[in-house]
Amino acid sequence: MRKFRTTAHGAALLALALFVGACGSGVGGDDDDGGGGNGDAGGGGGEPVASQLVLGGPPECPERPFCIPGLEETYGIEFKDFKPLDVAGPLTVRALEGGEIDVALLFSTQSVIADRGWVLLEDDKGLQTAENITPVINHSVHDAAIEGLLNQISGALTTENITELNGRVEIDGEKPADVAADFLESEGISGEGESGSGNITVGAVAFAENQIVAEMYAQVLEQAGYSVKRQLDLGSREILQPALESGEIHVAPEYLGSLLLFLDPEAAASGDPQENHDLLVPLLDAKGIGILEFSEANDTNAFVVTQETA
Repeated sequence: MRKFRTTAHGAALLALALFVGACGSGVGGDDDDGGGGNGDAGGGGGEPVASQLVLGGPPECPERPFCIPGLEETYGIEFKDFKPLDVAGPLTVRALEGGEIDVALLFSTQSVIADRGWVLLEDDKGLQTAENITPVINHSVHDAAIEGLLNQISGALTTENITELNGRVEIDGEKPADVAADFLESEGISGEGESGSGNITVGAVAFAENQIVAEMYAQVLEQAGYSVKRQLDLGSREILQPALESGEIHVAPEYLGSLLLFLDPEAAASGDPQENHDLLVPLLDAKGIGILEFSEANDTNAFVVTQETA
């Protein structure tokens, strides 16, 4: 299994709101206050660091509370410009690598962050919510056997090992199905011995991590005797969730905080996974969907810069 060096955590997000001096060199050096060589937090005539930078991320960033509105409300950060790209995908990665943007909204478990030596900015005011990977299941197929198997997978997933699995797909080019199979074997998780029956459709949004975990679900269910169909290239949660509600999709991996805010934009989503889970239970139940045990693996939104910018 490929090992990735630890992701660098550099300047805090709060530092982007601090000032650099008018005569400074721009984005600062190694000072803890995040300012330029001549700047300080109260420097007259200076500009906030963020006002010189371009943020890149998903098109919905200007409306989502964890993105631009949250940065403005929680940190007082306003960027020079925003460039709409994709959801932590290749467009955003290439834009940061090529200097088209200065700050990228990615996911904290993306292997490219450590592989490129980029710096994940510390969310020192707790803007982001807990995004632990969690199985959701349509009530029409929910039984004890499926619940037990999917909860076993949740119990084995950690932030560290899912990041390594992502790297095998995102960096090394392996197939999600092969990576999932290796993980299940290494963890001793199998559906063999179960007497499941019936048809199950497993869904996933089209990015490596979601596809890897969905493959884990699909493979253990097949081993347990279920007839499994895969739909692992869905475009977004806006497609996945209605499909789960209608029963077109039966099982999928989801993320606590983002799902909670998707279902209720006014919900008190937080950094506590259990709180987010408990708030989701009645919201999903009303739509005929159950939520199982969440994993330790927390793939939260992450603002990332290059070493040079940091």
